[in-house]
Parts: sequence; structure tokens; C-alpha cells
Amino acid sequence: MLKNKSFDVIKTLTTAELKSLELFIESPYYNTNKAVITLFQLIRKHIQKDPAKPLLEDMLFTRIYPGKKYNYGIMKNLLSELFGLCEKFLAVHPIEGDTAIEFEESIRRLQNYNRHSLEKLFLSEYKKLEDKMEYSVLSTEYYRNRNRLLETLHKHYTIKSKYTGASVTLYPMSIFSACDIIATIKKDIAGMEYLQSQLNHIPEVNVTEAFYRNFDFESFLKDIKGLEAEHYNYISLQIRLMKLYKEPGNYDNYRELKEFIFGRIDKYSNSEKWFLTSALFDFILNNYVGSSTEENLNELAHIRKTQLANVKFNTEGLAPLQAGVFRNIIEIFVIMGDLKLAGEIIDKHLPDIEESKRKTSYAYSMALIEEAQGNNEKVLEYVRDVEFSDYQAKYSVKMVALVAFYNLGYIEEGLSAIDSMKHFMKDTDEFTDRVKVHLTSRVMALEKLFKIRANPEKYTLSDITELEKSAIMYLSARKKWFMAKTEELKELVK
Repeated sequence: MLKNKSFDVIKTLTTAELKSLELFIESPYYNTNKAVITLFQLIRKHIQKDPAKPLLEDMLFTRIYPGKKYNYGIMKNLLSELFGLCEKFLAVHPIEGDTAIEFEESIRRLQNYNRHSLEKLFLSEYKKLEDKMEYSVLSTEYYRNRNRLLETLHKHYTIKSKYTGASVTLYPMSIFSACDIIATIKKDIAGMEYLQSQLNHIPEVNVTEAFYRNFDFESFLKDIKGLEAEHYNYISLQIRLMKLYKEPGNYDNYRELKEFIFGRIDKYSNSEKWFLTSALFDFILNNYVGSSTEENLNELAHIRKTQLANVKFNTEGLAPLQAGVFRNIIEIFVIMGDLKLAGEIIDKHLPDIEESKRKTSYAYSMALIEEAQGNNEKVLEYVRDVEFSDYQAKYSVKMVALVAFYNLGYIEEGLSAIDSMKHFMKDTDEFTDRVKVHLTSRVMALEKLFKIRANPEKYTLSDITELEKSAIMYLSARKKWFMAKTEELKELVK
């Protein structure tokens, strides 16, 4: 059975890509060995017609060299040549929608125009490429590419001994380079925060953390205050985003960033609107997890309303709406009591979710609404339609079911479900330690509620008072419901 890297590449290509590879291999510029062409054609034919049948090297050799005895060395060299061509093909073959390839090709043309002193062609290509470049607050490539492009102009002037022109390029190059550095640091800081908060991995040495801690960003911004607004605003935005990630209690930075983003919301692209407002949302959500204040809840709702009014999902650079985000949106407005808006969002944005997640997302959202309306049997009916596609969905659905169990008086079922949740929280590695502690505390508060309801004679009023304190810290989403239930328990305990 043929086991070769060229075979591994070829079998993954589409029909259109195979045709392009054929033209590439048949081009005398890249390949003059006709045996390699024949080898490629035999492999392609086998993959297209009978991929399940074993393909043997000696059989290929016989087809390429009829009447000759099999030679391992020759066959090895042919396969090596074919893989080399596959590698070159993948390096130059354009990927649909990848504009980076066009930029790299233009840069190479400019470098060659410089080398051959083709000034008119150089200037024409330079202007064309400069006009194509689009500003983006998200792209770490924008300023890097502007710097690289200007560098070709700088070399053009120095080759021509036009030192006045060369000096003019040096200053903007320094600005573009600084913007690129700041944007790259911001991207790395965001990546490290994701690594630690979402993947629960703490690196031994965090280079970006050390850089952030030792660089005086505020003094830097103060010193460049006179910079052209486009560049200053770009740098300021990147630094404010860094602070958003690294300083979870810095509300002054949050408010300044929010004012900046919301004041320019119409100027951003669709994907930029989502990314920037989501950064604001995550900052408030992290604080809400820790303190669960009504002020933070209102702020979360405000950001979600802004997103829904300005962002289009599954189009213009954005993927389908994530099921977890959809759940969170419905949760917020149900908690706030705006069931009408929650229903409107379900109707309008359920199609924005990838199709495989719609049934579960709908069932969970309707369970929340039915819970808010006191229809507990309906809650359990909807919960049965939920598929536990991820750990967050599993936790959220179980919490809704627990409330329904309590309201219906299914105490034993509720305690059994709580025991299951405690094991789930203990065993899962998906939550960070901080989030795990917070979510487990919610479960424990509900467990105490169930236990007092089951055996009120074993508890005192002070036990219930202590329980109410946990609701303030951990159960703001259902605080009103929880406090109403503790008032009922007080009567039982008396």
C-alpha cells in the first residue's frame, strides 16, 4: 500500500485544485520530468475511481516504466519529486478570499521593479497597492503591511539616490511600525488571557504579562498626543483594550473605552462592531460573576441591545451566532423581566444560529420564559428537548430544571440532580478555578434550600438568614425567586 506524503496531499484536493495542480506539474517552468507527470496522473486516477483499493509502489513503477524491473531508489526519487512539486503548488496556489497572497505578490513585483530600475512600473504598482489597503482596527496586518509597503518606496528612493524622498519615508515608517508593535502586543495579551481564563493553562513565563507590567502606557499616550488622529486613536484603542483584559476592576478605563467605541459604532465594520462590543461585554460579565450587582446586569443588557441593533450575524465577515451567546442574551432579558423582548429575539435571531444548535437553543430559551411565568411542568417538557452539546449548556439547563423541581415540590428529584451537578462541577476541567468556585457556590445554595424544605425541623431562622446572604453573592439571576422561597421557609421553621 502506497504511504507517501504526496499521496496524502493529493487525496485532500478538490476537483478544481487537482486540475490546477495538473497544470502546475505539467508546466516546464516547474517540472521537466515526464515520469513525475505520469505518476501524478496515476495517483489522481486511483483516488478518483477506486480509493478503497490498495495502491502499490511496484504497480505504479510498472505503469510508468513498462518492461523494467522495479527499482526502489528510482521510485523513491519520483515520489520525492512529486511531493516537492506539491509543496511548491500549495505555496503559490491562492486560497479563496486570502488577500495576503495578492499583497505578497505585489511586494515581490515592487522589489523586482526596483532591482531592474523600472521606475514607472514601480510607481504604478505602488499606487495601486496603496489604494487597495483598507484600515481596520482589528487587523494586526494593516500597519505592518503599510510599513512594508513604505519600506519598498524608501529603498526605491535610496537606489535612485533621492535622499530627500528617502528621508520623507522614515518618519511615517516609524509610526506604522509603532502601531504594528502595539497591535501585536494587544493580540498576544488577549491570547494569553484566553489561554488562562478559558483553557485554564498558566504558563511558567508570561512574556506579554511582563511587558505590560513594565511599560508605562499612559505616559506613552501622553507623549504622542499630537500624533495624527487616525494613528493616535488606533494606538489608544489597542492600549485601552489591553487594560480591559489586564485590569478587571478598572471601570474608568472601561467607561472611556465604551464612550470611544459607542461614539464611533457606525464607522466600524460588522466584525469590528462585534469584537469591540464583545470585549466590553466580557469585562462587565467577569465583574458580574464576582459581584452579581443589578448595575452590572443593566450594563450587560445595554451592551447586548447595542449589539443586536448594529451587528449582522452569519454575513459580512461574521460566523453564525454562537449558541452560548444566544443563551446568554435570552437569560439577561428574562432575568430583567422583559419576556416580550426575549420572545422577539428568539423569533428574529434563532435562524442566525447554526442549524444543528437551533433546537436546543430554542428549548432552553423557552424553558427560561416558562420558568419566569411559573409554568414549571412546561419548563421540564422543554428541558427534555435540550441536548448537552457543551459544559456551559449542561450547567445552565440543570439550573433551570432545579428551580422547576423546587416549585413543583419534587424535592428528592432535586436533591438527586444537585448531587449529580456537584460531581459534574468537581470532575470537569472546562471551567477556570474562579468560575468553578462561583458556580459551585450557586449549586450549594440551592442544595441548602432543598434540604431545609425537606426537613425544616432541623434548621433555625439564623440558618435561613445565612442562606440569604449567599443569594446576594451568587444567585442574583434568581435572587427574587430565591428570597421569596426563603421567606416561605421561615414560616416552616417557625
